[in-house]
Amino acid sequence: MSSKNSNLEVKGLTISRNEQVLLESIDLSFTSGTITHLFGENGAGKTSLMRALAGLLNQDAGQVFWRGFKTSHPEANFSNDLLFLAHNLAMKHELSIAENLQFYAALRGKAVSLSEIKTVASELRIESLLERHFAELSAGQQHKVSLSRLVLENAKLWILDEPFVNLDSQTRDWLSHKMMDFAAKSGVVIFTSHQAIDGLKIHQKISLTHDEDEVMA
Repeated sequence: MSSKNSNLEVKGLTISRNEQVLLESIDLSFTSGTITHLFGENGAGKTSLMRALAGLLNQDAGQVFWRGFKTSHPEANFSNDLLFLAHNLAMKHELSIAENLQFYAALRGKAVSLSEIKTVASELRIESLLERHFAELSAGQQHKVSLSRLVLENAKLWILDEPFVNLDSQTRDWLSHKMMDFAAKSGVVIFTSHQAIDGLKIHQKISLTHDEDEVMA
């Protein structure tokens, strides 16, 4: 179904909520080595689209393909290739931050050393928090822990819901560079943001409205 150059394909996707159609019969393509910015007013369906792409929301119609296979097909290996970061951060509260990061990396078959974790944590200025539990951290600190997963795990597709929200300028720059490095290595990045991100090279912009879906290269 998909070409060699298109890792993620959306065909005829329709999503509704509370009997209201948010997105109707849309086709989208997210190409290997690119960064896509989804934007639009609140309620336009950005988060619903991202959840549908990640396989976390049932759609009314349409299919999502990863590397030519439906994302539910075993040969797609979609769950291992995808890293979806949303507002509700999935971390185990009984584990320390370092243990959480090792746990999630291990789910992808990657053994992450404490040294590797400390390196990323130092870049994000959270190295002193590694032995603490997730619930003890502030919202901003939890967000940085979540972002560190981007570096430590072997994903091929990043779907990021408002990753830049409430970040200081240094961390925004860090995240922008990580996204561009990931795309340069043939990764696929899809993110939402209400703000313009200086210095971030965006290859595709998709504007979602209540009435239509418009793709602007």
